[in-house]
Amino acid sequence: MATVQEELEKLLKLQEIDSKLQDINTLLQELPAQLRNLEREDVFLRQEMEEFKKATTHLKVERRQKETELKAIEEQIKSLQSKLFDVKTNKEYQALQSEIQTLKMKASSLEDEILVHMEQDEQLKEKEKSLLLRIEQHKKIMVQKQREIEDKIEKLKAEQLLIQQERDECASNINRLLIDLYTRVKKSKKDGIAVCRISEDSNGCVCGGCYVYIPGYLREKVKKKTEIVQCENCGRILAE
Repeated sequence: MATVQEELEKLLKLQEIDSKLQDINTLLQELPAQLRNLEREDVFLRQEMEEFKKATTHLKVERRQKETELKAIEEQIKSLQSKLFDVKTNKEYQALQSEIQTLKMKASSLEDEILVHMEQDEQLKEKEKSLLLRIEQHKKIMVQKQREIEDKIEKLKAEQLLIQQERDECASNINRLLIDLYTRVKKSKKDGIAVCRISEDSNGCVCGGCYVYIPGYLREKVKKKTEIVQCENCGRILAE
């Protein structure tokens, strides 16, 4: 039959194994989230491209409308200019000239607007190149990262299986009542630490889990190693 000290050492070994398993489980939860983040970024970039294409299409339609309007105005000007030779009175002549002048001003304004659109076209082409490059680069990075993360997940799962087997073997050699106590304490602690060694300073002995001083009589019980002792403050199992 194992001594209390031997059982405590087994529990500490079990706790070390559990800590490794917890680290692996944490990674196995975090790694898929990294993959999802990469996929979300890819979706975001593609949505950005879709919005960009919509905006570009709208500007092109607007430019064509202005060009069509400009062409119509130029035709009007030509038509009115041809009528100048047919007017009979000075008043009619001035009215036509005034209308022609108004149309020319409108045409000039449209030409300016079309020039602005042409400049925007050049800027949009550059932006499209930049956006396509970002999408392409992100795709390459995503494929590479996906491969790395999937490989890492596979290795972690293999390691997890081996460590779980080690845990099962270790736990099978520990008193069942002690395992049950260890499990209850472990579940009650955020850090998952159920067994902790005591430390000593000039003022006395301290629990390695909650850092509260341990009464002398409790310290003596731990020293004797004849029974399992728990910290009166945090309930953790105490070991030397």
